Amino acid sequence: MRFPTIEARDLEGDVYTLPDGLPAGRRLVLVAFRRWQQILIDGWKSRLSSLQRENPDLTVWEVPALGRRYRAARPYIDGGMRAGIIDVDVRRHTLTSYTDLRALLGGLDIRDTETVHAFLVGDDGEILWRGEGEADGDKIQSLDAALRSSIPSA
Repeated sequence: MRFPTIEARDLEGDVYTLPDGLPAGRRLVLVAFRRWQQILIDGWKSRLSSLQRENPDLTVWEVPALGRRYRAARPYIDGGMRAGIIDVDVRRHTLTSYTDLRALLGGLDIRDTETVHAFLVGDDGEILWRGEGEADGDKIQSLDAALRSSIPSA
């Protein structure tokens, strides 16, 4: 399954088309739908540092996905997120997407927006691994195994 094409903008204002517009390498895309899910995203990010050290081509992208109806409020929503994030690198890896949520959910085979979803996306846009909810030890171990089996050729 390929990660669906969506447009997003980082909190510094740069526009991306996912997945092909992201830098080369394996990408872990963390998709959130509700503000309270930030705690789950933070949990994923806090458990990924060793995997990122072991896999230098791995980048992590946080994608808050909101419905198109919120597009007019983008300056306020994105501005609020930007103001709350001091680290420029984190702002550059936070990509907000104001999109057709029904199409996104269908394209990712997600039933609802009640939790976060993590996708390991290869250089070709293929989803190599997926997880959802809290980043527990089993999910991190499973992600590590997926990373080991998808090591890019030099």
